[in-house]
Amino acid sequence: MLTLSASPEPSTSPTLEGPASDVQNLWEDLTSDTSGQFIGLGLAILLLVIVWFVGRAVIRGIVMGIEKGTPLDGRARRAMRKAKIKVAEPDTMELRLEGERRRQRANTIGRVLNSTLAVVLVTIGVTTVLSMVGVPVGPLMASAGVVGVALGFGAQSLVKDVLSGVFMLLEDQYGVGDVVNLGEATGSVEEVGLRCTRLRSLDGTVWYVPNGEITRVGNMTRMWSRALVEVRFAYDTDIEAAREAMIDAVKAAQAGHDKVASAILGEPEVAGIESLEYNAVMLRLLVQTNPSTQWDVQREVRHEMRRIFAERGIELAVPGEAMVVDSQGPKRLLHDSARPAGDEQPVDQDGSRLPPPNDGDDE
Repeated sequence: MLTLSASPEPSTSPTLEGPASDVQNLWEDLTSDTSGQFIGLGLAILLLVIVWFVGRAVIRGIVMGIEKGTPLDGRARRAMRKAKIKVAEPDTMELRLEGERRRQRANTIGRVLNSTLAVVLVTIGVTTVLSMVGVPVGPLMASAGVVGVALGFGAQSLVKDVLSGVFMLLEDQYGVGDVVNLGEATGSVEEVGLRCTRLRSLDGTVWYVPNGEITRVGNMTRMWSRALVEVRFAYDTDIEAAREAMIDAVKAAQAGHDKVASAILGEPEVAGIESLEYNAVMLRLLVQTNPSTQWDVQREVRHEMRRIFAERGIELAVPGEAMVVDSQGPKRLLHDSARPAGDEQPVDQDGSRLPPPNDGDDE
């Protein structure tokens, strides 16, 4: 009798296709029921928390590096020393302002990075939770995109201010303690924010300037400053004598005031005649100084100039006079504003009357 043996049944044991397949099967097993969904949600939250702490640690390291790092002007100072340009070492006040500037800049950048990290992680967490509970995420993301575009159009000025503030902080265009010109407002910087900059002008007015409205920045106290004094002399003044008197005024200010002597970094320069005007010859004095000290130097130099000019008999240009040069030599003519009342005939510098000008009626 012929008996047929039953053929062996095919094995139903799962086959391993690689590590990726194992991870996928494990995730499907975990999320196949309600308890598995809670386990998967817990793992997702745990992963987000780990990323949050790691990101915060990285941001904290960046902030501490900016706060405790070397000043940003270190390389510039070394380059100026190599070029044999005299650079004064920063004093205690300058170091304190530089430290405050770096601290505020680092804190602002840290706040921006922390806010960005929080927004990204919260968005990822919310979308993950919604996808696990069966809520369609695609339409919600599309709606959020439309809302974001609408808010972007409605808050263009705010977005512009924030972006401009971030770039100004990254480029370090100015900081706390700098004297800057922002176009409409000029003053000392008291606070650099992400949305606006706070200035205090010379008369004590506090200006809040939105960063998005700043189209140009003039920093008057970066690395070094320059004292500038312009003097207008009479036409018949000895230019070389006037030039020497201006330089001697700087030396006298240095000798008489220790504060001025420590503020001046270079030798005074008077290049020559800068302009010829109808009643004056203008000379310009330039002196390189420490940051924020040019105004003190200018005041003391002007004080010494007044004394030296009086001692040496150097005359300044007088408003209302004009110099006329003819074949007989230069002569000063008084304008109507400097002429005695009722006197309509021009007079010479020695008081003698000059003939009236030809009005063109004579043949």
